[in-house]
Amino acid sequence: MAYERTLKEVENFVFDLDGTVWQWNRLRHGVEDTIEDLRDRGKDIYFLTNNSLMGREGYAEKLSKLGIDTSPGRVLPVSYIAAEVFDEMDVRRVYTVAEEGFRDELKKRGIEHSEMAQHVVAGVDRNFSYWKAAKAAELIRDGAEFWCTSVDPYWWAGDRLLPGAYSIAENVKLAAGVDTVKVLGKPSEHARQIMKSEWKLMPGNTIVIGDNMRSDMVLGNRMGYMTGLVLGGNSTEEDLNDAGPHEKPNIVFREFERIMMKL
Repeated sequence: MAYERTLKEVENFVFDLDGTVWQWNRLRHGVEDTIEDLRDRGKDIYFLTNNSLMGREGYAEKLSKLGIDTSPGRVLPVSYIAAEVFDEMDVRRVYTVAEEGFRDELKKRGIEHSEMAQHVVAGVDRNFSYWKAAKAAELIRDGAEFWCTSVDPYWWAGDRLLPGAYSIAENVKLAAGVDTVKVLGKPSEHARQIMKSEWKLMPGNTIVIGDNMRSDMVLGNRMGYMTGLVLGGNSTEEDLNDAGPHEKPNIVFREFERIMMKL
């Protein structure tokens, strides 16, 4: 693993949000100053997240309120990826085990939440219930296609680890009696293709920086980008020893602000 590589040729920085940039309601130490310094050097900043709680506008507004002024076009949440995927498939009804921010992003494409749907999506849902699981399982047993927004079993909110989309999907899988679920978010092919289409970033001058080897590093490596792992979120230094070939980062940052030391 080429941990001594520098970032001198990198012009585009794509950051994961949960566990990397923030812990939901607060930025990680050094994030605001580091991103300001990168922008002062003329670097382009983008954000990517598997968290389905909000759409593009919601995440851009949240980042801006926390001190990182961002436009919706620079944020790619899984809610937007899902809307793109279903719109391309001409799907107009989806049963969503998710919150209003996710549903609102689908509504912009004319896709409605419905109990008569042929597609079921499990995302982060802080109001998850027995009856939501029951309805989702019923639709899947009747032939509906089952999707999940991410492979993440949990996400950071402050100092707490809360159940993620995949934890909810596992409940629905058991109830429906199925073994598989299609993934919409990173590192899926859906996420990679939509990211490539939206931002058109060149592999030679782009880095994906995140805290999760299974999603962030795999996505970046498969797209041919440089990858940087920030420790202290979902991955630890010990996890590096067990990393698969697509999970290994090019650079490891023990603190977020050490990004600047590689420039």
